[in-house]
Amino acid sequence: MRGDAKQIRLIEELAANSWPAYIQQTLGAWRLRINSDETKRANSVFACGPFPEHEEWMGIVEDFYRRRSLSPCYYISQTSPAGLDGMLAAAGYRKTEACYTMIAHCRDLMNRSGMAEPFACEFAGEASREWILDFLRLEGYSPDSYEGYVHIFSAIGPKKAFVILRDQGEVVALGTAVAERGWAGLSNIIVDPQHRGRGAATALVRSLADWSWSNGADQLYLQVLQDNAPALSLYRKLGFTFMYEYHYRLLDT
Repeated sequence: MRGDAKQIRLIEELAANSWPAYIQQTLGAWRLRINSDETKRANSVFACGPFPEHEEWMGIVEDFYRRRSLSPCYYISQTSPAGLDGMLAAAGYRKTEACYTMIAHCRDLMNRSGMAEPFACEFAGEASREWILDFLRLEGYSPDSYEGYVHIFSAIGPKKAFVILRDQGEVVALGTAVAERGWAGLSNIIVDPQHRGRGAATALVRSLADWSWSNGADQLYLQVLQDNAPALSLYRKLGFTFMYEYHYRLLDT
């Protein structure tokens, strides 16, 4: 399935703005991104647009990452040039982390979901130390990743919200929304395993949608791994539909 090309380019741009890397270098229309070693999105070539004019572009990319002790990685989507994925596969880049981008109308989602009760929601315009440490803990990430995520979250330019969902004072779920140009991107949606199956995920997404609607976004998008069946089931139930898919190509070194 293929979505509207113009709308996909817009979502790609908004998603890139919502997850900024510490270092960015342009190569034609592409962006080479580095953010320590946290997340592939912030450590990959944003290969959206035509091939670079320089015929040695692949060598330039590989040198850029290897000089920083990182494996070269490309973000491949419908906006990438035709033939790029096959070229990378032939050069030994393996496909990894296949994802869907899904969209929904904010009002439709709110109509499909109940209010956040009995959970208490807290919203903040910046990610606090507590929020980031809880995020790392719930995701199972190393505390050493703290500074990398501080940069990503603090460098987001559009209006943003970091949400904590609590039950009797205990953190049960976290999420992020970034609003820009009538859209809000939802990310970092995670529920404590001990509290799953009690409606926390629905309440969290509903809270993010409420914030998005109040901040000028009438449409939502999110990105989810294709093999995350529980999340896909929830998002479809809440009104999200498939827009396009993307994946990464990573050169193991």
